[in-house]
Amino acid sequence: MATESLSDHFTPLLSGISREPIQITDVKLTRLTYQPTDGSYVHECGPVVLTKYDIAVVEVFTDQGLVGIGPGAVNGSTDYTQLIGKNPFDVAQLALPAGLDVACWDLIGKAKGKPVYQLLATDNEPNPHVHVYGSGGVHWTYYDKGDGKPSGVAALIEEALRYKTMGFDTFKWRPGTDWEEAGMNPAKLGEICRQLRAAVGPNFNLGLEKKGYDSWTLEECLEIAPIINDLNFLFFEQPMGDEGPAQFEDYLRIKAQMPNVMLWGGERFRSLAEARPWLERQIYDAVQSDAYIIGITENWQIARVAAAHGVKLVPHNWSSSLGTMCNVHLVAGVPNGHMCEFFLYPNPFRDHLFKEPYRPVNGTITLSDKPGFGMELADDLEKQFPYHPGPNVAANPRFPHAWARAQAREERVRRRYEAKQSS
Repeated sequence: MATESLSDHFTPLLSGISREPIQITDVKLTRLTYQPTDGSYVHECGPVVLTKYDIAVVEVFTDQGLVGIGPGAVNGSTDYTQLIGKNPFDVAQLALPAGLDVACWDLIGKAKGKPVYQLLATDNEPNPHVHVYGSGGVHWTYYDKGDGKPSGVAALIEEALRYKTMGFDTFKWRPGTDWEEAGMNPAKLGEICRQLRAAVGPNFNLGLEKKGYDSWTLEECLEIAPIINDLNFLFFEQPMGDEGPAQFEDYLRIKAQMPNVMLWGGERFRSLAEARPWLERQIYDAVQSDAYIIGITENWQIARVAAAHGVKLVPHNWSSSLGTMCNVHLVAGVPNGHMCEFFLYPNPFRDHLFKEPYRPVNGTITLSDKPGFGMELADDLEKQFPYHPGPNVAANPRFPHAWARAQAREERVRRRYEAKQSS
């Protein structure tokens, strides 16, 4: 447990909730793969392509017949014997991997007959109406793919308008193919931003993320920041990653160039201890830590400390409806729950993993009063999505040398801040 500070004065989890006599009897991990059958890619973003998507589902069984569901680690250990005989109500003390932590919360909710979001609202009023934003921009490219579909800014505009028609009021996108291959720079990207803003209108929110599998440099950030500020973008997302306190002054310089745009980040945070300096300095206006990656318990702690410092919670949510399941309950249950990412790239794990997955209506997911997370897995998942081991990321075959170049740039960014941190 992270060291407590003055900002940690909130009612503890499960305070006032009576403990039920329930024990874990077994744990099952199911690995699944989605691989496009038409030879296309899951992502074609920056210098890489994503050829398939792997997830894992954890099911935790109990002596009361209740089953908790959570996300698993595809390449993680399947030895869960240390959990057998434990009570899920001890979740805050067990320091479990993310998926088991999430599954325990599902069990607690089912045992108490209450939705998880209500259990997380320890001293605040929960809000079951969760605002979500459309997240994509991983298929548009500067080059024509030869598939008869729009390319360049036309493809980006088509995607944004499609989400707008679906009822979303916010679209986040990534800045396309490898920059060197496309002859791109911040000024040219700024022109794309201007065309996108003109197409979607002044009242549709836009967010810009880091390059796909690549980092922005500080100089690039300082050049694009005033452009998106003038275009009234809603947020700029972790363009240089979450490398630590050595970045703070540079991120504050970027924020000074875009006073009307929020800076979001934190999807790489793995603990409250890691997130706390960012929250206390208010570097990020919204923290994007993900319950899919670190569990409900730790992310609730991050959210509550963030709330104490006026920082919003907007979880990263990119993998499957397992992430949507736990992240929207977290947003609904904490006082600073602002929005949640809703991924829209082609991926059946968004719509076919559960019998009745959460689906937004006009950009809002409304949670029910069903116990736990209220989710039931679809039938025959292993037959629908048989697992195929092996790597899923490859260099873009159009310019296979570009990935190594992008990795080298990211490494230079990391080393810059490592050097500042140690000096």
